[in-house]
Amino acid sequence: MEFFTLDWGRSWLARLFGRNALVRNSDRLEALIIALAVVAVIVAIPVAAGFGTSVKESRSTAYAQQALSRHRVTATALENAELHAQIYTQTFSVQARWAAAGAIHVGNIPAPEMVHVGDRLVIWTDDSGNYAKNPIDPRQAVADAIGWAAFTWMSFTAILAIAVYGLRRNLRHTRFSQWDRELDALVGDGGGRTSH
Repeated sequence: MEFFTLDWGRSWLARLFGRNALVRNSDRLEALIIALAVVAVIVAIPVAAGFGTSVKESRSTAYAQQALSRHRVTATALENAELHAQIYTQTFSVQARWAAAGAIHVGNIPAPEMVHVGDRLVIWTDDSGNYAKNPIDPRQAVADAIGWAAFTWMSFTAILAIAVYGLRRNLRHTRFSQWDRELDALVGDGGGRTSH
């Protein structure tokens, strides 16, 4: 039984640093481009992780400040909720009244379900007593950081892969053109036939 194995390490190193006369400069350049791309992808990991860390710190601060400036209050529905139907979702809104920041506020707010006049629902308000969205859990900053770090690294890797592919394609085209010229020179002007 015959086995076929690939040895990427030695083949790329041989192309890059070997003394084989059959290895062209374009082969060495291609190997160098791939080696530099691999190094760049590896170096990009801690850079992306650092970016993720900065995202985590900024988002943690923002989410913590948001949690401090939001307050839970109970609102009372002044009318029945209105249904807003869309293709795949449905939402509700209701005119409601609530007391916050030393004043009575009235506004149209989202409702989690159908509510009726007089029903009570818990909402969030800002420091001025105006309706505000739920504060984001500060633990979300970790997920944001991981997502942005992964997105950054994958985007860089994809762009680099496209660039390497384009360079390799151009080098391959150049190599094939050289082979065609050399084969034409080898065959000579015999109309495409070799002489015996």
